[in-house]
Amino acid sequence: MFIKNVFNVINYKGLENGFKVDFDDITYIVGDNAKNKTTIGSLPLWILTGYNIYGSNKEQVANDSIITSQNTVASMTIIDNEGSEHVITRCKGKDNFVMLDGIRTSQEILTRFYKDVHAFICSYYPNYFRSMDLAKQRELLLRILPAISSEDAFKLLEKEEQEILEEPVADIKGFCKAKRAEIKEITSELDKIAGSKNMLINIAIQKEENLKTFDKQNELDNLERKYEKLIENTDNIVTIEEIEKDINKLDNKISNNIKIELQELQTRQKKELENFDNIASVTSTCPTCKQEIKNENLIKALKITYKKNINIIAGKIEILKKDTQELIDKRKEKIEKYKVLKTPQMQEKTKIRDEIKQKIDILQKEKSEIDLFNKEVELKYNEIQNAKKQIEEFDKLSKEMSETIDKYNNQLKIATRLNLLTIKEQMKEANGYLKNVTIEFSRVNEETGEIMDVYEIKYNGRMYEKLSKSYKLRADIEIATLINKITGINTPMFIDDVESITKIDTTNNIQTIMAIVIKYNDLEVIYDYSEVLKRERDSINKKIEESSSNLLQNAA
Repeated sequence: MFIKNVFNVINYKGLENGFKVDFDDITYIVGDNAKNKTTIGSLPLWILTGYNIYGSNKEQVANDSIITSQNTVASMTIIDNEGSEHVITRCKGKDNFVMLDGIRTSQEILTRFYKDVHAFICSYYPNYFRSMDLAKQRELLLRILPAISSEDAFKLLEKEEQEILEEPVADIKGFCKAKRAEIKEITSELDKIAGSKNMLINIAIQKEENLKTFDKQNELDNLERKYEKLIENTDNIVTIEEIEKDINKLDNKISNNIKIELQELQTRQKKELENFDNIASVTSTCPTCKQEIKNENLIKALKITYKKNINIIAGKIEILKKDTQELIDKRKEKIEKYKVLKTPQMQEKTKIRDEIKQKIDILQKEKSEIDLFNKEVELKYNEIQNAKKQIEEFDKLSKEMSETIDKYNNQLKIATRLNLLTIKEQMKEANGYLKNVTIEFSRVNEETGEIMDVYEIKYNGRMYEKLSKSYKLRADIEIATLINKITGINTPMFIDDVESITKIDTTNNIQTIMAIVIKYNDLEVIYDYSEVLKRERDSINKKIEESSSNLLQNAA
């Protein structure tokens, strides 16, 4: 790109309305301090991009000395990289628009002239790169480096590294992020497995008990056979105490039937008979209201009712007598059985039977306890064996997961190395545009031999941040040239404070605009360096004259 001129400047910072300037291959803007040299140099950048030389598109560019509010307008003529001439106009204020060749357009259309705005600013105004923080500097340089395909980059690795990485990686940053996420997830699972394994170890290290044997089975079988023989032909096996309890219960029931229930029924029966007899009398009265009854039908109905009640009570008395008799008979049977059990022979037999039953109960309890113990031992044994089996499975799984983590960590190291090797390969072309500047994105660790990720800029071997203002500017110009050539935007370069350096390389085919402070000089745009030198000599002479005059005055 070549800037031919800037014209029709209205209300832009400290410039007069109608200001215009032509630019040559090398243009010198000279003058004393505060003469708008930087303002003129920054104007083409604002017209094309809307940004200032400090990387901001929010700056107030209107001339603040003008009270009335109006638009800020400026136009310029450029020749693009294809040799076509264009006129670009920018307006900011009440109206905001850009025009390309007399037609309103968008900023997006204008980006074809400069591509990446921040790379363009660095190329146009070298000092801008210095103002960026290190992370943004690094990101910008990596962004503009020539692209290398993932396949070509993969070939930069050793064969062993290629086998570990397995395949070319198109997005190394994304690849590393994904691998770290997977490592984090697997590590979390390993922690869970370790926790579960510790619980299983506590189970697996438990002491295993031996099974117990019930060695009295024959004795138990013999006792059970004897017991069965003793109780054969016996419906129920009862003790004397149990029979005594049964007899007492029967006595109580019989007594209740006779003394309470039977007497109560007999009393009710007697009452019903009296009622019946009272109604049959000629002088009968109503048992309820005590009035004389004269209605024969009512007398007849009451007789039927009382007779029915008498019969019901008589039936209940018979049933109670029958039940009581059965209880008496059952009591007799119990007493007979009690008498039999009370005989010495039966008591001896009962004693033997009870002793055998007691021994059987003891042996059966012992057997049950052994069976329960053995079952618990068996369950514990199975639990321990399952724990050991699960521990083996966890160990196998942990080994596989650890191997996967190791593999991913190796892939991360190789991917990081691949990224740095790729940058190194990309820098081969970039280094062709650098003379005294070196840019390092990696360094070999002398102890481990690994490639480390770094970012350092040096000028003639000195760290950039330790350079003087003059040498920093020289380094900035080289970096600006690098960005300019690598991106192919071929932008002009505006160098401010040129007086701080003694020599500028103008053999790189880049249109150059230089701002030079010359004391006592008004603002001028010059195209011949000899004229610049003349102005500087005049400035020096005037300064000498001024110093001499001051000395004479002081001497007087």
